[in-house]
Parts: sequence; C-alpha cells; structure tokens
Amino acid sequence: MGFTILVSSGCSGRIIPPPVPETPRAVFVLDHGQHSSLVLEDKHGSLTRYSYGDWRYYAEGKTGFWSGFRALFIPTQAALGRKQLAGPATLDNVHQQIKIGVINTVSLKAEASVVDTLQHQLDLIYQQNQHAKRYRYDFDLEFVPHPRPYSLRYNSNQAVGQWLTTLGSEIQGWPLLSNWTIQH
Repeated sequence: MGFTILVSSGCSGRIIPPPVPETPRAVFVLDHGQHSSLVLEDKHGSLTRYSYGDWRYYAEGKTGFWSGFRALFIPTQAALGRKQLAGPATLDNVHQQIKIGVINTVSLKAEASVVDTLQHQLDLIYQQNQHAKRYRYDFDLEFVPHPRPYSLRYNSNQAVGQWLTTLGSEIQGWPLLSNWTIQH
C-alpha cells in the first residue's frame, strides 16, 4: 500500500514557470516515458539537449533487470548526456530532431542570463569529462561522467527538476517518473 501511494504521488512533477522574463529563452522538457531530458536555447538560437542518468544503463547500454535494480537502490556513477540541435526554438523543430520517443513536451520561457548560467555549468561538466565520452545511438546522445551519483532519490527526473529550479521555476510534487505538467 505504501509503495502504491509513493509511486502514485511521485509520478508527476508540476512546473510553475518563472515570472515572465525580460529577455526570454525557450526551454523544453521532454518526457520519454520513464525519464526526461531538457532542451535549452542559447543566445544564437541554437539548441542543446541535456539528459542525466545511470552510467551503466545509459552510456554502456547495460539495461537488464539487475543493472536497473542496482542503479535505483545503490548510488552509482551518473552520466550527463548532451546533443547539439539546430534552431529555431520551436516545438516542431525539436521533435523533428529528437530520434527517440517523446510522449509529451512541456515548453516554457526563462530569463536568458539564467539559461546561460545553467548551460555553462552543464557544458563545463561535459567538457571536463571528454576523455570518457561515449555516443549511444539508441539515445542519440553523447555521454560523459557526471559528478553527482545516480539513485532513486536523484534520477533523471529529479535532475531535470533541479535544472528547472535553477532556471527560476518552482517544482511541486516528487517527479519519480517523467510525467511533467505545467501549472499557470
């Protein structure tokens, strides 16, 4: 019973977007089913997709039951996934360039300076770990090690939630799965 309550209450993260930005940049949250990723528009109108997950599962492709079980219940090495996309920052354009399933997309606007700051932080992690970069065709992302361990308490959806908080959004609920909604 407790697990059912945890899962049902944790299946959704509600995003309260930041106040209307003076200098808006597009932000897209992609729901891939069980995990999510974030697409940010840069100052040139180009886009970058970021994802976070367990290194063995995402970067090495070890997707069996035991690998997934271990990743959830024992903090493990995490991966940062990244892919450059062409602009413009429209929903249709993003969907055309994403080669994996997208169940739902939430779009919002954030202040350009905070988007730049988050993108700089994520790109710095990516650049500092180039030595271990791996491309995975099935996710269409290049992965590098991420310094924060992966676990049930901090998975791809919590990472996206933290990134959205950095962009000025408020997150309500505990996004165990990637069922994101926007609340106005």
